Amino acid sequence: MTAPTLAQLGLHPVHHAAQVRVTDVTLRDGGYLNGHTWTESQAHAVVRAVAAAGVPRIEVGYAGSAARDGGFPSPELLGALVEAASPATVLMMVKPFSTAPDWDALAACGVGAVRIPVPAARVGETAGLLAGAREAGLETVVNLTRVSSQPLERTVAAAVRAAGLGADALYVADSNGSLTPYAVRELMRALHASVPVPLGFHAHDNLRLAFANTLAALAAGAVHVDASFAGIGKGGGNLVLELLLGALRSVGRDDLAARPLAPLAHVLGAEMAVKRSQEPGAWAAGLLDLDIERATHLFDRPLDEVLAFVETPGAAHPSPAGTSPIPSTPPIPFTPPPVSELT
Repeated sequence: MTAPTLAQLGLHPVHHAAQVRVTDVTLRDGGYLNGHTWTESQAHAVVRAVAAAGVPRIEVGYAGSAARDGGFPSPELLGALVEAASPATVLMMVKPFSTAPDWDALAACGVGAVRIPVPAARVGETAGLLAGAREAGLETVVNLTRVSSQPLERTVAAAVRAAGLGADALYVADSNGSLTPYAVRELMRALHASVPVPLGFHAHDNLRLAFANTLAALAAGAVHVDASFAGIGKGGGNLVLELLLGALRSVGRDDLAARPLAPLAHVLGAEMAVKRSQEPGAWAAGLLDLDIERATHLFDRPLDEVLAFVETPGAAHPSPAGTSPIPSTPPIPFTPPPVSELT
């Protein structure tokens, strides 16, 4: 028997590839790059391509009053997207601190699941939403947000509570794009030992670790993972969908294929360009574990100003308004500590 190469060992964490359930978030998370102003033709192109690639779950936008984030999609378009996505399950995200959507209407449109993003400290406030969605026959998923900024024990306790409130699955989201594979592995191991529902991981790629972090999550027990075409999404973007599908296919998932996604490079060209333009600010936010929504002042800055900000004392603790000043002159160069202090 031929021994695996080192490169092949790199995909070893996907040991349960047959159970991995991919959710595409191109329209929902990618919508932050265009103000959620997708055209119907773009939306249909994304859903058709992703469904043709074999992705079993497609998240298309926000439901309820959270549609203030762009009002996408309309009820009419939602029904059409559900039809285009078949046989994939269509998901909607529901923000917890606003008016609840019409659950029965969502179910009637063919939506199969809803996801509720919430910080650990407020997970108890999802009880009513979870109950309403479940009563309408919708699968319910809780996304614990910004887990990089929380102690491990607090995240685990919140996850256990979410499961107790009726969540069918529990995601943790690296909202700030600040986690490393070691941290993801420790978090997912702790969750896997304590939470009685399927686990998921939502990566952001601020530090170019979305793929590595996702492999670490899978190795530690996650079965749900998110990705978007070309990684488009808030901040540093998400895990690159075509990369994930290629990796899963290489370990036996013949039901998945990346080639049907190729036309989206043209359809989503503008969003891909915005993502590239935000990369310096996004990795700075990830490096400093900053809430992306409070670090947007970095996204339109030239590289030299972003680097000056990163080296500014107190940069990791911006003002409440998220408008920390960027110095006009670079600070004193940073001297790294001895290697012995870094290991």
